[in-house]
Amino acid sequence: MATSSKSQYDINKPRTSRGTLGTVQWFFQALSGIFLVFFVGVHLYVAHINGGTPVALFASVVKNLQNPWWLAFFIVFVWIITYHALNGVKGIVYDMGLSQRGKKIAAYGLTGLYIVTVIYGTILAIVVAGMVA
Repeated sequence: MATSSKSQYDINKPRTSRGTLGTVQWFFQALSGIFLVFFVGVHLYVAHINGGTPVALFASVVKNLQNPWWLAFFIVFVWIITYHALNGVKGIVYDMGLSQRGKKIAAYGLTGLYIVTVIYGTILAIVVAGMVA
């Protein structure tokens, strides 16, 4: 039995069941995870603590969203958390050993779910921002 000096794995072509974008998707998954640590920390502080006083009223959320910076923050938060969650689900689904057709259906379904979710989240944020506190 002959042994090859070349490894069966090429470091420049990582093995992945996710296809050619596996490395790019992994990078954006890690990057979005880093952003989420920041976003969740700010969200928890502003929405639940806010200077040491627990926030119990929806009116305080409406008041915060009337500030354009907080509105933008919330919208970006929704977009990134949705991407991170659905990309993770996509990775799990792909690793289940689906056929290429199954992977394509899952990818289109999750992409559609992403689009619907971020549109809904964006519209909801804008509507809530327009409410009078």
